[in-house]
This record gives sequence, C-alpha cells and structure tokens, in this order.
Amino acid sequence: MITKKNLFAVSLTICFAFVSFSCSPDNTTEEDALYEQNIDRTKIKVPANGIDRTKIKVPTNG
Repeated sequence: MITKKNLFAVSLTICFAFVSFSCSPDNTTEEDALYEQNIDRTKIKVPANGIDRTKIKVPTNG
C-alpha cells in the first residue's frame, strides 16, 4: 500500500511538471511583447536651440 502511494505521488509530480513546462512560452520574445511600448518620434517636440541637459529630470528609481 505504501508503494502505491509513493508511486502515485511521483507520477502526479511528473504530470504536474509536464503541464507547467508545456504552458510556459518557448522564448522571451513573446514575454517582451507584453511590455513593449512604442514611441512615435514625430510627436516629440525638440526646441530649435537644442536640449538643455541641465534641466533634464531623472527619476530616482532609474
């Protein structure tokens, strides 16, 4: 009886591992597509005399 319980537990673990690995994407391109943001460069306004780098504010988190 103990052997049957152990065999069942091992087979259940293996089945769970196959299901969890088969549902994960194969490459990171699919994952990155969710977080990709496009910027339209035609909508960015740049002053005629250029950008004053001393006035650029950088967030503290990066």
